Amino acid sequence: MVSTEPCLIKLHAFEGPIDLLLYLIKKNEVNIYDIPIAVITEQYLMYLEVMRELNLEIVGDYLMIAAELGLIKSKMLLPKPEVEEEEGDPRAELVRRLLEYQRYKEAAGALLAFDILERDVFTRIIQDEDDSDEINQPVRTDLWSLIEAFRAIWNRKDFSSISDIKLELELITLEQTVSELITKLKTHKNVLFEALFSENPTRFEIIITFLAVLELIKSGLLIAYQDFSYSPIQILYVGDNPPYYSKVVDEIK
Repeated sequence: MVSTEPCLIKLHAFEGPIDLLLYLIKKNEVNIYDIPIAVITEQYLMYLEVMRELNLEIVGDYLMIAAELGLIKSKMLLPKPEVEEEEGDPRAELVRRLLEYQRYKEAAGALLAFDILERDVFTRIIQDEDDSDEINQPVRTDLWSLIEAFRAIWNRKDFSSISDIKLELELITLEQTVSELITKLKTHKNVLFEALFSENPTRFEIIITFLAVLELIKSGLLIAYQDFSYSPIQILYVGDNPPYYSKVVDEIK
């Protein structure tokens, strides 16, 4: 049986639970002041389940937010008393924290933009139908979009019983998978996220490949980006020179 210990990835290197909530609000295109708690809670728990499946280390903050969402959902499901009492929206405190986090995140992004301006920023000119120029700046892909892409690949695969048996015999380590990905990406430099997965992988192969991608992104050797929101995720190998990835991206046709 393969030990899962080498595959443990700590999430604090990526985004946190409040960031996941903001992602879900944006993805569902809902008003942050009127969050559909039942929908968001269900999706939040689904992401936690995927993270457990991947053996990602879920810190206490994620579970605390899950419990808080459950409590808010329960309060909102309770029948309102006949005599209205002066009681606030149970979502109010969560909304306040979301807005505060969003402000800090935007401020941090602005500061980072100043630091990398004319050094790391890359843009691409796109001609629209009326021949006017429009600047389209590729955006870095966050953890939640990567997990969403992983789920799409996972759900498309038709795993056979043979794959289940093979899973027990797998001896591939995270380190080996990382090495194989680097070798592949040194040749191709830029590939679609889906192209990193073999044609007929086992469950184990899909999971360990995704964990290897996360590890390489965390180490700065890979960058996941999209030409625009909701476009296919692309993986760019930047090697030992992450600050100069803009030069490489500019060369992508």
